[in-house]
Amino acid sequence: MKSQLLIALVFSIFLAGCQTSGVLLRETPLGVSETRKVIMSVIGEVREVSENGRELFSKYYDRKGNPIQSMDMAKERYYSHLIVLGDRRPYDISVEVMVEARDSDGGWELVDRDDHKAQVLADKLKKALNQSRDSRNVIDDFRSF
Repeated sequence: MKSQLLIALVFSIFLAGCQTSGVLLRETPLGVSETRKVIMSVIGEVREVSENGRELFSKYYDRKGNPIQSMDMAKERYYSHLIVLGDRRPYDISVEVMVEARDSDGGWELVDRDDHKAQVLADKLKKALNQSRDSRNVIDDFRSF
């Protein structure tokens, strides 16, 4: 009985360590370049894009989602981090909203992740991805006429 309890405890600790934050959109219908365009239409101008174009960072914004005008006055800032996952279609998209706060040296440090804002952003992105798929001008092999 004690060995079963020990195994259950170790297993639960292992699973608790595997939890990730953010939201994962599964099996999105578009290619990488089209997905990137849709992401940029939802989050606006990006601050940084990875070399392969699959990782995008939004510009900094405040708690209400407004752009930060003066970074010198801000005590905390948010940004969205989106990653297109997978080596071929359909792709998954990881959506995270990071919260940074000023540290004692005047720099910035990551203090939290906002899963609620990530879910709201993921819902907007999912809607935009579906609209983009519906508006594409592609010939359907099954219904050519």
